[in-house]
Amino acid sequence: MLFIVSSMGGLTMDFQKIVDSLFAPTCIVSVEKKGDRYGMIRLVAGNRKYADVLGMRTNPFGTGKDQNTSRPFVPGHPYTEYFQQSVNFEDACYRAAILKKEVHTYAHIHNVDVWFDIYAMPLDYEEEDVCYCLYSAIPNDDADSLLDTFNTSNAVTDVLRTCVKLHKASNLQEAMDNVIAEIRQICNAEGCTVLLLDDEEEKYSILATNFVPNSTIKRVTQFDGYYKIAISWKDMLGEEGDCIIARNREEIENIGRINHPWYLTLVEAGVKSVALFPLRQGKELLGFMWAVNFDTENTQHIKETLELTSFFLSAHIAHYQVIMRLKHMGYTDALTGLPNRYALTEHVSGLIDKKERFTAVSIDLNDFKHVNNTYGFDAGNKVLIDVAARWRAVSDTVYPETEKYLTCIGGDEFFLVVSGYRTEEELEDIVACYNDALSDNLTVDDCDVYVSASFGCAEFPTDADTTDALISHANVAMNEIKKTRSSEHILRFTPELLKDEHILEIERVIRNALENDLIYFHLQPQYDMNHRLRGFEALARMKDGEGNAFHPEEFIPVAEKAGLIDRVDGTVARKAAMFFGDLLRRTEVKLTLSLNVSVRHMMKSDFIDEIRQLLKDSGIPANQIEIEITESIMIDSVDRALHCIDELKMMGVHIAIDDFGTGYSSLSYLNRFPAELLKIDKSFIDAMNSCDSSRQYVAAIISMGHIMGFDVISEGVEKPEQLETLVDIGCDYVQGFIWGNPLPMEDVEKLVVSMDVSD
Repeated sequence: MLFIVSSMGGLTMDFQKIVDSLFAPTCIVSVEKKGDRYGMIRLVAGNRKYADVLGMRTNPFGTGKDQNTSRPFVPGHPYTEYFQQSVNFEDACYRAAILKKEVHTYAHIHNVDVWFDIYAMPLDYEEEDVCYCLYSAIPNDDADSLLDTFNTSNAVTDVLRTCVKLHKASNLQEAMDNVIAEIRQICNAEGCTVLLLDDEEEKYSILATNFVPNSTIKRVTQFDGYYKIAISWKDMLGEEGDCIIARNREEIENIGRINHPWYLTLVEAGVKSVALFPLRQGKELLGFMWAVNFDTENTQHIKETLELTSFFLSAHIAHYQVIMRLKHMGYTDALTGLPNRYALTEHVSGLIDKKERFTAVSIDLNDFKHVNNTYGFDAGNKVLIDVAARWRAVSDTVYPETEKYLTCIGGDEFFLVVSGYRTEEELEDIVACYNDALSDNLTVDDCDVYVSASFGCAEFPTDADTTDALISHANVAMNEIKKTRSSEHILRFTPELLKDEHILEIERVIRNALENDLIYFHLQPQYDMNHRLRGFEALARMKDGEGNAFHPEEFIPVAEKAGLIDRVDGTVARKAAMFFGDLLRRTEVKLTLSLNVSVRHMMKSDFIDEIRQLLKDSGIPANQIEIEITESIMIDSVDRALHCIDELKMMGVHIAIDDFGTGYSSLSYLNRFPAELLKIDKSFIDAMNSCDSSRQYVAAIISMGHIMGFDVISEGVEKPEQLETLVDIGCDYVQGFIWGNPLPMEDVEKLVVSMDVSD
């Protein structure tokens, strides 16, 4: 128990008895008076609840017995022995003890995530140059209820005003510009700024700033290496992370003793007072907000306003950053870190809206399949990463006054958009630099790898005036130079390259059909030789925006060349499987659904996962799904194909080899593929009865298939004499107009219900 005996009138005051009589966590603070400022601040008495609050601050993560490990409260010691030096605590005690003003404020202690409702009351008692005040700090982890205690506060009114601006704005930048201008006016400050940190890149960015007109304050962007200054504030704030306020020259100089580099920038900038607050969301430090040269006569109100505002701003900024991160993920190629196809389309569309000249450059690595086949997919990925890094360096160093937007739109396909060039020669030089960047070998896993690329250029608006047309024309030029295998790797688009303008129109129709759900399916029945229904093959169909149907022979080859066939396959497979699965559940029939898979589709890394999801969503038993694989998959990508087929077989899915007999080395691969069915191409069936050698060839395929354990189905059977020949030579199944055209869903259902399809 502490007794203080005054030399004036012999008054005795029992401080401990005073604080023990109060319910709230309370202490008595002594403040040494030094002229119009203050000196040492001590905690001269405290009740048990206040001692618990001190324990919370010094040992925030303690539980149970650990809570008693913090420093015990000893009356008369400097407050800094119990918690970190706090300008806000000192200011409240100075105003109450020396200036004899009642103070009601609050503070958010970051490391314990607790708000404190604070009251500082002057005591009418002094001892020479020592004054006293009563200080209560009531912890509250509910910010909403805390705000209720300030329902008459001007600070809350100001905060609500800024929050309204936050939510009225259509985007973050507009919101922050409005809010920071409002804050500057509330603080009557010369300038206010919001700075964001990027610790990964060790960079900072100014999100918003506002200064009075004609301000001579030097901006932080005028100082070199300011990230180091900004990150140093984190150490100054410490774990509790309240704020930093310096109201005059003396307090600015005190910053110099703690953080001299920052002090030097403050002096050089012309800062006479500064109030700096961290922006935090949970444990993440987002950045800082500050006001300079503010109304120091109104410091307490400014402190309260900025503290609450920073709390709401942090939540708003964190929400925005989450959205931006998700957008970045959706618009970024995961392997190279470059913008992806979606970002490319958006960027090109934006440039077209500006109606300024620019050039789109389609880039494809030459013979990259050989790299994957020789060194493996991991090595191939490393090559792609290295190529992207080389081209990034070109973008940063060559003709820096031009804008170069480099993207990776899938696998070894890249796209470059160049704007701001002055002449055709300058553009050619820029593209040539990307080509030259591949002249030196790449070293991957201690192996020298040589790659080259083909470049196709199309200029807006000379060569095309829409996003799709510009990208398509650049692809046409790239494919042409790639096809010629010329030593010249760069080609500018010309109308002569469009051997068939209709092809580009069909490509546009396909893209539109994919975007607007105009791809659908028909099912063509398959029968055994006794006319019993085996199942159906799903066939792609397409309409344009006006409802006009396109023949598959017209749009399927274009989809393959344009790299869209995997999306067409996937759409048809999903729709057909969902219908077929429902039909099986209602009829309990044992039929097979055959789905076509292109080379591009099977080579996708998520192909197997796609099939698993298809089975799960449709409910079709795996042994009633058949994947039709073309011979080109076997010939061009045998190892990858075998891996995929093995996984499909383990799932129970059946495999058919489509268009058999058209490949140049089909027989040499046949024994390596664990398929169940061979499909003989229609071209052989058409010639079978008019040419004896063709008939013998079909018979040989059927015989070889049977020897190796395959069933055989003939496609395109249209005439009775073809059917008779196939029966004679032992074919197992037929598919064609003779017994069934491709059917829409309603006709398929009628057929299944009307026929005996039992085992």
